[in-house]
Amino acid sequence: MALHQSSSTMAALPTATTPISSSIAQEPNQDNLQMTCTGSILVNDLDFTVFFTREAGFSRIELRRRSSGQRIAETFLSYDRNNSKGQAIWRGSVNDMADVTLVHLSNRPARVGDQVSVGYDGQWGRGTCR
Repeated sequence: MALHQSSSTMAALPTATTPISSSIAQEPNQDNLQMTCTGSILVNDLDFTVFFTREAGFSRIELRRRSSGQRIAETFLSYDRNNSKGQAIWRGSVNDMADVTLVHLSNRPARVGDQVSVGYDGQWGRGTCR
């Protein structure tokens, strides 16, 4: 038995009145999130502050002596790659002598409350973003 649909049935079907653009969700990460991530590398007596913006990512880090508060280094970070866990890795160096590595300890876009792991000159510490 063949199915047949008359032209009068076709005319009665509802038509979409909502514009397509209003039903598409906004692309993620289009906000203007800015935050800092602070933490310590205990072995080296260092505190760090990482600066994040949605536009540039984890773009800059300052290192200070915990005991004196003196700033000892600042460097800009560049995105390197994602590791096997999907976590973003950012890298920089201080005076081309000491490597700085940041690992965003999440596999989703950065947000307040996330943790980062920071390596400086072979020593590692952890911080939280606010």
